[in-house]
Parts: sequence; structure tokens; C-alpha cells
Amino acid sequence: MLKKVTPFIIESESLNGRPNGALLREEVQKRLEGEPADIVLPLNFSKVNGIDFSFADEMLGRIIRRISIGEPGGRYIILESLSDSVRESINVALKERELACIYVKPNSEIEILGKISEELKKTYYAAVDKDKITARDVLELENTDNISISAASNRLTRLKELGLLIKTNDEIVNGGGRQYVYEPIR
Repeated sequence: MLKKVTPFIIESESLNGRPNGALLREEVQKRLEGEPADIVLPLNFSKVNGIDFSFADEMLGRIIRRISIGEPGGRYIILESLSDSVRESINVALKERELACIYVKPNSEIEILGKISEELKKTYYAAVDKDKITARDVLELENTDNISISAASNRLTRLKELGLLIKTNDEIVNGGGRQYVYEPIR
């Protein structure tokens, strides 16, 4: 199970430009690398009034790309306390790069920002509802007509690559074989 650590609070009110995005990215990466594995680091934007595309792309885009290739080794980020305008700017930047990230709203509702298909969204939210998910669970979702176990596994793998799920273990299934168990990042 992933542990949520103390949030990284972004102190600036206005976030703009690639050079500034690179500086904050380095601070966040340093914090991530200083944490043990299997954690979620909330990035708190409560003090931020505005963010431009270049900053969002340089800071968040690069961190999320690193997470998607497993570079920080079991360390993930989520976003919290976004104003509507900051949320929209981040969403556009992530969509442009075909990336995704979890935003936990003040009411604890989860929203996926960035570019993600409806099928992957549905699968992610099922994982949230169940606290974990397997390919067999995906087959049982409503309206997953005629998808194979392979296609269900591919959905889970894609969500893992996006940094939205973590593979926690594998288990033996009745009749032989093994299946991977995934947990949602949140």
C-alpha cells in the first residue's frame, strides 16, 4: 500500500516560464528522491493564482514522464488545491504531451487531468472503488463487451505506464496461472 507523505507546498503565487518550471521541478525531484519508495507526494497549489503552459509543461510534464518510466522508483505525485484556472492550464499542458495526473479535489473526489481514454478512466475509477484491480476485474466492468483478458491486461499496463496504477503483487488464480494486482495512485 502506498503511503501519502506531507505535501510539497508551492509557495509562489504566479508560476511562469520554462526556467522557473525547471527550478521548481528540481526541488520537487529532490524531495521525491529523498522519500522512501512506495509513497505519494501531494503537490499543493493552494497559494498559486496562475500558471502558464511553459511552466506546467517543464515542471509537471517532465516529472510525470519520469514517473511513467519508473525513474523515481515507486514514488508518485498527485495534485491538490488547484484553482479553476490553474487546473485548466495544467490539464491543457498534460493533454498536449499525452500525459495524465491525479487531482484530488477539496471534497476528496478524484479527477484525472490530461489525456486519457474513457475506457482507461472507467478502469482507473473501478480500481479506486475496489482499492485494487486485476484484469479479471476489468472483464466484469459494465459495458466491456467482448474484451479479452489480454485487452484487459493491456488497459492495466497502460494505466501503470501513465503513473495512475502501481503493480503491487501477483496472485494464483483458480484453474492455474497468475494475475497481477494493481492499486490506484490517489
